[in-house]
Amino acid sequence: MTEGQAMATAFAITTNLPNWSLIDEISIPLLETGVATLPVLQAALPSVLSITKDDEKLNDRYWKVLRIAQLQIEHLLRSQQELLKHMEKLETESESKPLKTKNVRSERKTSGGSTENCEKYKCADCGKVFLNETFLTSHFERRHPKSVQHSVSE
Repeated sequence: MTEGQAMATAFAITTNLPNWSLIDEISIPLLETGVATLPVLQAALPSVLSITKDDEKLNDRYWKVLRIAQLQIEHLLRSQQELLKHMEKLETESESKPLKTKNVRSERKTSGGSTENCEKYKCADCGKVFLNETFLTSHFERRHPKSVQHSVSE
């Protein structure tokens, strides 16, 4: 959107008057081919919204205003479809991620809880094995509070 279009848009929004000069500058054939579609439609939207049926200047421009409104609606519907497809893709991806996590958990359960290439921490008092030292320390404090020393073996 050019600076002039931005000023015209601001004028139409603040005054609630259609910007007929902006509407007159719009080339429907260019819009239909896709040239500068979004900026032009955005600039024209406030003017299209502010047109009333009693506006004298509408009579000469009725079909042009109608076509601009149609193109704006088409653009909104295409954008909506693209957003819906993107949302579906994200939902599908998010649904598949928890399944991967569940598969990893089930693999650990079926392999007896052992994981290769992982450090294991064994309680010296009872022999229970933990995946990290924090869990071993917590276990030791809860289950073996009377023991003063504990050893961590890998």
